[in-house]
Order: sequence, then C-alpha cells, then structure tokens
Amino acid sequence: MNMKNSLLVSVGGGIGALLRYGMNVMFPHAGIPLATLLTNIIGTFVLAFLTFSLFKDNHHSNMKLFLGTGLCGGFTTMSTYALETVKLMETNPIAAFLYMMLTLVLGAGMCLAGLAVASIWNKRREVVK
Repeated sequence: MNMKNSLLVSVGGGIGALLRYGMNVMFPHAGIPLATLLTNIIGTFVLAFLTFSLFKDNHHSNMKLFLGTGLCGGFTTMSTYALETVKLMETNPIAAFLYMMLTLVLGAGMCLAGLAVASIWNKRREVVK
C-alpha cells in the first residue's frame, strides 16, 4: 500500500462520509430511514456508472481509488442499513420489510440505470473519437 493511493482513498472517503452526513441532515429519520435509502441507491447508481464507463479500462486507477473506493465507499453504508433494519424490526416489522425491499429493488434498479447511462456515455465517447 503506497502513500498516494492511501491519500486518494482517504480524501475520497472523507468527502463521501461528509456527503452522507449531509443526507442525514437533509432527511431526518421519520418512519423509514430515507437518508440511508437515498444514500445507498444514489451511491449504487454512481458506482455502477463509474464502473461501466470511466473504470472500464485500467487507465483511471487514481480516479477509481478516489471516486470508487473512497467517495462511493465513504458515502454508501451497509452497516447503517443493517442496524436501521434491525431497529425497525423491533418497533415496526412492516416498515422494516418495506425498507429492506425498497433498498434491494431500488438498489438493483439504480445499478441497472447506471449501467444503461454508462452504455450511452460510452457510445457517445466512441462517436467523438
């Protein structure tokens, strides 16, 4: 592990964590944890887009570390999702189930949307070349 790569991941992760905190401020917890849901599905879209466009080849390793591992990794959160789901199960099992299903379905949908947008992006880039 070299210092430059560690710095790229650290700075990207810090920015991602700040963005996630901002989502929690903008969308306070009310019933279903909307901030975590939105954070995870937005992050899924962004990571899918990046993976199938900019990160498709190995020419962008610094951007992959900064944006993919750092920013998206710091922004999205599996642990908070799991904890919120368990807490909801204790108080409102129906909301917990809805939250789990929304996260799964919307996450998969946003991943497919990211792939589709990346495909369009890649085709336009080929035309420009």
